[in-house]
Amino acid sequence: MKKYALFALLIGILALAGCATVTQKENQINTTDDQAQKTISEDYNFDLNLNALSYKLPSYTKICTPKFRFNCQAEGCKKAKPVVFVLYDENANKIYRCDNKPCDGYDVIEDISGLYTNLTPVVPNGSLIKLSNDNKYVETVTLGLDSIIYRGTCANKNNF
Repeated sequence: MKKYALFALLIGILALAGCATVTQKENQINTTDDQAQKTISEDYNFDLNLNALSYKLPSYTKICTPKFRFNCQAEGCKKAKPVVFVLYDENANKIYRCDNKPCDGYDVIEDISGLYTNLTPVVPNGSLIKLSNDNKYVETVTLGLDSIIYRGTCANKNNF
C-alpha cells in the first residue's frame, strides 16, 4: 500500500512540475505575442516627420494626418501603414496629397452636406475626401477596383 501512495505522490509531483513548465511557456508565448502586437501596432503608426521633409509644403489652411490606413480588395480590407497626409487650401479650393516626396495638387469642388464637407477633384482621379465638423476626415482612393482608405484628424495650419 505504501508503494502505491509513494507512486501516486511521485505522479502528482511530476504533474505539478509539468503544469508549471506549461504555464511558464504560455507566459513566454503571451509575452512574445504582446511584444509582437506592440511592434505591429507601432509599424502601423503614421510617423513621417513633417519638419524634416526635403521639400517645401505648398500653401494650405488645413492639414489632415492619418491614424489608420486600410488596403481593400475583393477579399476584404487589411490594415497598413499610413504614408500620405493631406493639405487643404480652403481659399483656392485645392487639396494636396503628400508623402516623403513632393505633394500632388488637385483642384476640388467643395460640397457641404449636413455636418460633412465633401472634396471631389474637378478632374476625376479616383479620390474623395470627407471632412466632419469635429475635424475628422476619411479619404478614399481607388486604384483600379481596389481601394485605400485613410482615416484621421485635421487641424487648422495655425493650430498644428
